[in-house]
Amino acid sequence: MKVHHIGYLVKKMEKAEEAFRKLGYVVRQETVLDEFRQVWICFMEKDGYVIELVSPSSKESVVAGLMKKLGNTAYHICYETDSMEMDLERLLQENYVLCSERHEAVALENREVCFLVHPYLGMIELLEA
Repeated sequence: MKVHHIGYLVKKMEKAEEAFRKLGYVVRQETVLDEFRQVWICFMEKDGYVIELVSPSSKESVVAGLMKKLGNTAYHICYETDSMEMDLERLLQENYVLCSERHEAVALENREVCFLVHPYLGMIELLEA
C-alpha cells in the first residue's frame, strides 16, 4: 500500500482552499459533491503531497459529527492498494474496524474506497488502485 493523500476536514471549503493556496498548494481536482457521503471534496497538491479537503454538505453528512467534535483538522490517511480484498482482510486481523462499507468514490474516478479505524492510529481509507 502506498499513501495517496491526507484527508483534511474543513468547515468552509472556499476559505480552506484559499488558505492552502497561500501555503503554495494548487488545486489538483476542482471541488465535487459526493452525494452518497454528503460531502464536498477538493484535492490540492504541493511538492508531491496531496491533501483532500472534505466539507459536510448537510447535517446528515458522514463527517458532520466529526466536524462538530474535531473542527478543522487532518483526520485520515488514504492508502492506495493493489488488492483491496487482501489488504482489507489483513487490516481487520490487525485490530482495524470497518467503519464504512466499500463504495465508489465520485471524487476518485468512481474507484472503490472504504474506511477503517484503529484504536491507536485513528482513521484510514483504502482506495483501490
